[in-house]
Amino acid sequence: MMDRADLHTHSNWSDGVHRPSFIVKTAVSLGLGGVALTDHDTVGGLREFLATETSSEIVRVPGIEISTESVGGEAHLLGYFVPPDARELEQELHRFKEIRRARFSKMVSRLRELGIVLDSERVEHTMSEIDVPGRPHLARLLVEAGYAKNTDEAFERFLGKGRPAYVKRELIEIHRGIDLLRSIGAVPVLAHPLIVRIDDLTEFLRDLKQHGLVGVETEYKYTSVNTPLSPHELRSIVKKLGLIMTGGSDYHDAESHAQLGEVTCPIETIEELRKVADEL
Repeated sequence: MMDRADLHTHSNWSDGVHRPSFIVKTAVSLGLGGVALTDHDTVGGLREFLATETSSEIVRVPGIEISTESVGGEAHLLGYFVPPDARELEQELHRFKEIRRARFSKMVSRLRELGIVLDSERVEHTMSEIDVPGRPHLARLLVEAGYAKNTDEAFERFLGKGRPAYVKRELIEIHRGIDLLRSIGAVPVLAHPLIVRIDDLTEFLRDLKQHGLVGVETEYKYTSVNTPLSPHELRSIVKKLGLIMTGGSDYHDAESHAQLGEVTCPIETIEELRKVADEL
């Protein structure tokens, strides 16, 4: 596994469960050659991620996952080799945090209107301790309170799009997201593209490449995605466009659709991304 890397993981700084140090140590125990931390809309866990001492060497890629708005609806951008102290990014992320906190409070209020009252101390703890609280955190609170058997059910009954407690969030436009990442020297990569609802993926990716997109996450556990394209066809499109192919588990916790290290890409991918970062 030393020749493989998991370039998509989340810690408890966003909607994961474990600390960044756990991500690093688990990756080492699995024999991975590289791992990236890509928390949603925060770089708060990167210092711990980079500083964690391990029994053996592993290549660590400081990253982020930014939620954006595209012609196909919500689309996520992975940024690789993110400087933890980039001022422009910090300003934008502060705005994200305020938006997420306001959205979280609105969803709690909607649940209350449905007669679902969560423990106020647990809600306050989530709001104060989590850098970017979101629906996964609220889903876990619903499970803890006995309103759902698991987080999937919590989304299905209450928090999923179109469900009674769902609140749409404000997103930045995807081209602006690419510009933001490149401006701080981070490499922009489109995450799980087969989840994006777009009629012509080739034209979509071509447009993003012209605007500065560098790569596409082609290795991903697409187990429940209804799309006319297969992962094989996706790889073919990305290769023809000359974009870097990345991959990762999108690990969050034990209930994740993929466990850490379950989906990987070649370790050489990190060097491809690093070369681009050095040129930005």
